[in-house]
Amino acid sequence: LITLFTGAGCSLFSSSAPSKHYYQIYYTPSKTLGKKISGTVRIKTFETDKIYRIHNIVKRKSQNEIQYYTSRFWASRPTDMITDQIAKHVTETELFSDVIMQLDRRPDFVLTGRILALDLVDSNEKWFARVSIVFELRDYKSDRTVITHSFDERREVSSMEVVHAVRTMGEIIEKEAEVFFNKIYEAMNID
Repeated sequence: LITLFTGAGCSLFSSSAPSKHYYQIYYTPSKTLGKKISGTVRIKTFETDKIYRIHNIVKRKSQNEIQYYTSRFWASRPTDMITDQIAKHVTETELFSDVIMQLDRRPDFVLTGRILALDLVDSNEKWFARVSIVFELRDYKSDRTVITHSFDERREVSSMEVVHAVRTMGEIIEKEAEVFFNKIYEAMNID
């Protein structure tokens, strides 16, 4: 009897927990778009719906059904991860003459956004990456909106693996950030 319980106990505790995988949206922005916009821009942390405020990656079967992965996680919260990537993009492309993340001095502009969707969409035969974000640039002094850019893109993933979906999400964000930044240049009449 003791041998039976000892053997059963070992098998219960020896099974390994499923391994956890962590993912990050990342891309390398192309170099400068042109002349720098004179002024300081503050990159404010993006907002999001409650669905995306946790680390679990969201898989969506339909508009009404979502699932949270239990072993696939974002390396940081989506709001922080995307804010950091956009800040890196603005800094590396030298869009503005100065970039700050904290309100430690008065900026000329505030760049922020709202994440509306960051999903892996499973249609059974194919996977899609879906990203929906609203970008906004505001004048700090007047609180007037200078330019906004919104998008909701769903793109097929090359293979049904989470890493490919995350890579595709990064490609979507990079493309749409470039569109937004070009709109900023046009709105400010910079050649």
